[in-house]
Amino acid sequence: MTDFFDMLSAIARRRKVGEGSPFASAKAIDKWLKALPTDSDYDAHHVLVEGLERFNAENEVASLSRMNSLMRLEEAGLPLQRRVVEQYVRNQSSFRMARQALWRESWVFWSLLAEAWLAMLKQAYRTPASAELKPFAAEIATRVLRYAGLVMRWNYHQARTPSASAWRRMHKIYRLAERDGFATQTVQIDARPTHCAREYMLVVLMGLVHPLGYRTQEIESIAQIIDGYDSLPLPEAAPLREAHTHMVDLSLSEGASVLDGACVEGRRLRYLALRPLIDHLKSLDQTPAEEGNNGLTQQAASLIERGGIRRNRQRTHRFGRVWAAAGMANILAVLAPPDAAKTRPALEPWMLRDESTKGMGFALPEALPHGRLVAVNWDPSESVWQLLAIRWNREEDGQHLVGTQRLSCHPKRVEIYFEPDGQGGAQDKTWAVFMPMTHLDQGVSNLLIPETHYRLGTPLMLRDGDMVYRLLLGEVQETHEGWLRVSMDVIGREQFAVAA
Repeated sequence: MTDFFDMLSAIARRRKVGEGSPFASAKAIDKWLKALPTDSDYDAHHVLVEGLERFNAENEVASLSRMNSLMRLEEAGLPLQRRVVEQYVRNQSSFRMARQALWRESWVFWSLLAEAWLAMLKQAYRTPASAELKPFAAEIATRVLRYAGLVMRWNYHQARTPSASAWRRMHKIYRLAERDGFATQTVQIDARPTHCAREYMLVVLMGLVHPLGYRTQEIESIAQIIDGYDSLPLPEAAPLREAHTHMVDLSLSEGASVLDGACVEGRRLRYLALRPLIDHLKSLDQTPAEEGNNGLTQQAASLIERGGIRRNRQRTHRFGRVWAAAGMANILAVLAPPDAAKTRPALEPWMLRDESTKGMGFALPEALPHGRLVAVNWDPSESVWQLLAIRWNREEDGQHLVGTQRLSCHPKRVEIYFEPDGQGGAQDKTWAVFMPMTHLDQGVSNLLIPETHYRLGTPLMLRDGDMVYRLLLGEVQETHEGWLRVSMDVIGREQFAVAA
C-alpha cells in the first residue's frame, strides 16, 4: 500500500488553493471554526478534515503563526475525533457501511494531522523559519510521533501491517529527539502530559502485540491499557542482561523483537525492560474472564513476551556448509571479476544452522564482533555472493553461535571517486560495494564506502562497468569497522566513454 504520507503529499500537490485562506491569521481561523456545523459531530468532523486537507495543500512557509493555526485546528478537532471514534467502536456489531465511513474519517484525520506536523518539523530544521520554530521542536516532534503512531494503529483495524517506511520515519524522528536532547521533555497534548519517548514506546508496544485479526474493540482496549500504564518503559542505550527483555534497532525498517539473550551495544540499538508491563498485563486476567473478553490482556502479554517481529522471521533449520569471506578486504577481493583478481582470498568454511528470509545463523569456532561484514556463497565457482552483517553472538554447549542479517543478495564491487572540481576536492579512486534494492527488500539501495570518502550531500561518481553514475550521499545507516553504509540518490548517469 502506498505510504499515507506520499499519498497525502500527492493530494496536496494536485489541489489548487483559493484566495483568502481561513488559516492566515488568528482572527480568520476563529471565524472559520465558529462556522463549523453544530447539529452533527460527523458533519463538523468532516468539515474539519477538509480544513486540514486545505491547510496541508496551501504548502505555506512554516511560522509561529502557522503553527498556532495548526494548534487551533488540533484543539478543535480532538474532541470531535474522540466522539467519532467512540461511535465507530460502538458500531462494530452493526451498521457495516457506517462503520467503514467512520473508520475512514478517523484514519484521514490522524493522517492529515501527522502530515501537517511532519511538514512543520521538517521546516523547523531546514528553512529560515527554524530560528523561531526550533524552540518548539519537542512540541512538534511529539505530535508527529503520536499521530503517525495512531495512523499505524488504525491500519491494524483493517488488518494492515505498518509499512517499512512508517517504521523508518518513526525511528528517524525518535533519533532526532534523542540527538537534540528533548526525547523526554514533557509537552501537553489533549490536556495530557507526554513526550517523544513515551509516544514512541506506545507505537513499539502495539507493534509487539501485533494485533492483526483482533476485533476493533480489542485493539482499542489493549491500546488504552498500555497508554494508562504509569511506569511505561522507555528505550535505553546500555543493555542490562538482568533487566532488558526486548530490543529495537533504529537502523532497521521494523519494530522491536525479543532479546533472546543477545546483549551487545550498538549506536542505534535500544533496549526495553518489558517484564513489569508483561506482569501487569497478566495480573489483569487473574479474575475469570468476562464474556467476550477471553483473557485479552493475557494474550497480549504472551505475544509481547515471546515475540515481536521475529514471529514473521521464522528460521528454517538448514544444516550445511557455506564459504565465507569476512572483513572488507576479503569481500572486495571475492566480488572482483575473475580476471581482475590477482590473488583469491582464502575462504573459510562456515557451518550453517538455520536460515530465514532476512538472515542466517552459523556455528563457528570463535565469536565475531557485532557489525562485522561477511560475504557468503554456496559455490564460489558461481560467484553469487550474499552480504551479511553479524548481529549477535552467544555460546551454547561449547559452540559459538552467530546470527547475521542479510544486507544484500546481489552486492557489486564498484569504483568511486570525487569529481576533480567537486566539493570534496580531487581524490584517488577507490573501491566500494553497491547494494542494490531488490523486490524482497524493504529499504532503498545503499552504498558501502570508506570513511575517507563520505561527504554528506557532496556529488560522488560511481563507475559500474561502462556506466558512470553521479550520486548524492545521504545519511549514514551504520558503521562497519571503518566502512560506512550510507543511503544515496542517483542524480545522473552516462556512458563511461562520454564521461571520460
